Amino acid sequence: MKKLLAMLLAVTMVAGLALTGCGDSKDEGNAGGDAKEGAIKSVGFICGNLGDKSFNDISYEGVKSAGEKLGITYKAVEYGTDKSKMEPTLLDSADAYDMIIFSGNEFLEILERHADEWPNTKFVCFDIEPGTDIKMSNVFAITFRQCESDYLAGVFAITLSKTKTVGFVGGMEAPVINDFLVGFIEGVQRADANGKVAMVYNGSYTDAPKAKEFSLMMVNNNNADVLHQVAGGAGLGVFQACQEKGIWGVGVDADQYEFFKDEKPEIAKVIITSSEKRVNVALETAITDTYNGTATYYGTREDWGVEKGVADIAENDYYQKNAPQECKDAVNAAREDIKSGKVKVTTGYGMAQDELNKRRDSVKP
Repeated sequence: MKKLLAMLLAVTMVAGLALTGCGDSKDEGNAGGDAKEGAIKSVGFICGNLGDKSFNDISYEGVKSAGEKLGITYKAVEYGTDKSKMEPTLLDSADAYDMIIFSGNEFLEILERHADEWPNTKFVCFDIEPGTDIKMSNVFAITFRQCESDYLAGVFAITLSKTKTVGFVGGMEAPVINDFLVGFIEGVQRADANGKVAMVYNGSYTDAPKAKEFSLMMVNNNNADVLHQVAGGAGLGVFQACQEKGIWGVGVDADQYEFFKDEKPEIAKVIITSSEKRVNVALETAITDTYNGTATYYGTREDWGVEKGVADIAENDYYQKNAPQECKDAVNAAREDIKSGKVKVTTGYGMAQDELNKRRDSVKP
């Protein structure tokens, strides 16, 4: 019965009808008409919501790019903010697509409870915590070393700063955010042993006004003159504070200058670079390898960072025009040290709270 349902749903997708399930499905693509002959013909990308101009959007860019190049069906399935919809959305999507992509350990745990139901479906889960044991042979997990991209962001920000105090706004106090933070602090300290980092957790990835308020406090009270947002959609408030104060901002996950330059050019003007977690590159690679039958990594989890080209900072034309050469040189040297193994950036995952507090205290203004 499940196989029959999957076949019916596959036909429905090709016909262009909406997926029936608990998540909203949209932005379906099938570039070039009929799919080519490959190991997969359809990809479902599960996320909370598109439109964050950050993590979800850049992730889906990789799915779309692969879908268009390979001529396969792809679709974003959004479950919103209600976590009770995560499991039914995953189950419905797994019945409908050859390949399912999602982020986070919560989804992985849900999938493991249904491990035997889709033996022929490929699952790619990304942003997975280090040390996670992959128990299913049709699952590939990616752990991003975002600590490495934020190491480069820290080097850049403190070198750019005139006050030698920079700001960090995290969405929530969570392992992934602390991984960014630990890398950022190490980058700051590499470039300036006496550099300071004002930091705050916004308590939300969507509350932009609150993030703006916190950002203004860091500027007014701590003299921070470069602000780095790691707060998802709430990061808009950080950039608004930068605009108001006439200072530079550093984005996160995606090249946020490129995301904002047409829709909100006044915001884009303050984003001199972004700490990129190039999820689009990673997902396009995984989809392409799977389609071509060359993906040998299913059943495993791998760490992807600077060396894989998925952790870096944005170096677009705006960066090239506005970043001082001193900053560029500092970043280039730091990047090469990571690639060569001379520098091993510390991850915040698994770090004891006492050690994390010590690191935060070491750079307090």
